[in-house]
Amino acid sequence: MQTDPPGDVAPPPARAPWTRRLAPTHWLVADAVAGAVGAAVTAARVVAAAREFDPHGRGNPPPDGPAALAVALLAVAALGAAVAVRRRRPAGACVLAALAWTGLSVGCRQPAMGLVAGFWAVVAGMLVAYTAAAHGRRAARTALGAAVFGWAVTLAAPGEVRGNVLLAVVGQAAAWAVGDAVRRHRAHLAGAAAYRAALDRAARDGERLRLAREVHDIVAHGLGVVSVQAGFGRYALARRPEEADAALAAIRVVSGEALRETRALLAVLREDAAAVPAVPPPAPGLAPADLERLAARTAAAGVAVAVTVRGPVRALPPGAGLAGYRVVREALANVIRHSGAARATVEVEYREAEVWLEITDGGGGDPGQSGGGSGGTGLAGMRERVAPYGGWCVAGPLPGGGFRVTAVLPVELEGVGGA
Repeated sequence: MQTDPPGDVAPPPARAPWTRRLAPTHWLVADAVAGAVGAAVTAARVVAAAREFDPHGRGNPPPDGPAALAVALLAVAALGAAVAVRRRRPAGACVLAALAWTGLSVGCRQPAMGLVAGFWAVVAGMLVAYTAAAHGRRAARTALGAAVFGWAVTLAAPGEVRGNVLLAVVGQAAAWAVGDAVRRHRAHLAGAAAYRAALDRAARDGERLRLAREVHDIVAHGLGVVSVQAGFGRYALARRPEEADAALAAIRVVSGEALRETRALLAVLREDAAAVPAVPPPAPGLAPADLERLAARTAAAGVAVAVTVRGPVRALPPGAGLAGYRVVREALANVIRHSGAARATVEVEYREAEVWLEITDGGGGDPGQSGGGSGGTGLAGMRERVAPYGGWCVAGPLPGGGFRVTAVLPVELEGVGGA
């Protein structure tokens, strides 16, 4: 009994046209075969025309059969070679075809042979003109110059090939125009593909940078609190067990939150959709409740944080609110890791079209290890977070000691929320 394939099985890919499945070697062999067949057929017709030629016919030039036949056969062979090498050497093929056409115009004065060989010259000229124009600008200019030279020689020479000159001009000019259009189209497609590839690379680089920044924020803040509390807990374990227990509890809370955030961040990189929660938790922002929770976590690490909110608290766009929250968290993480200060202040001011953030610590540690993170990635990450929203961020030491981080988010505030 035949069963239907499962629904998640992808259908087989559509087969490409046969012209796309041919390798470059196949096209080179096809050119060689076409040149050889065309030259052989034309040579046979030239020989037949030479046998049937009546030198005493009315209006015919004096008989120079052997010389005209040799010129015609040599030109036919040269045209076949031009067709055979038109993909490998497009400019050389154009020059070879132009020389063959010139030889026919000057050296073949027999009407029948000239017309037969001239028709093959027109066909070969169209092929090499198209290939050269489609190959590149230099080859296209060579093809155009060779064609103009051949037409001029034909019009000036007394040979019999001039009967094909109108067909040559129209056919070769059309073939050159088509080849030039194909070249331009290919260049446009290549440019579009390169542009899409550059966009994909930029998107991947931006995503890697975003993930690295998120992991840095989560791990740096969480491990900073854990490190401080672990050191204090070890100190207080034998002397003040109740404080050691509080330190261990803070470690558990902070590490659990950091672990959950890291798992939620890395789940989107997995292939199995089951790892991603159906309803992701809301992203933190600059709401007073989020700032108070962040202050409590920082206080558990030994740095008391005073949060001040000025102006009417209004809802921010999620991206801008998360960027501001990350700036505050990174600044407080730098205070824990580098400043040695016991207190810090976070001031948020809601203005008409922007949000002003200022995080300040009183110092107390090594002046060279202030809250700026010693020139690491922390301050650069803050700037990168507010830059997409047209904001800016600066940081530096205070004259009386300590460190200050100032950031501005010029965003359009949406709605009105409670404090």
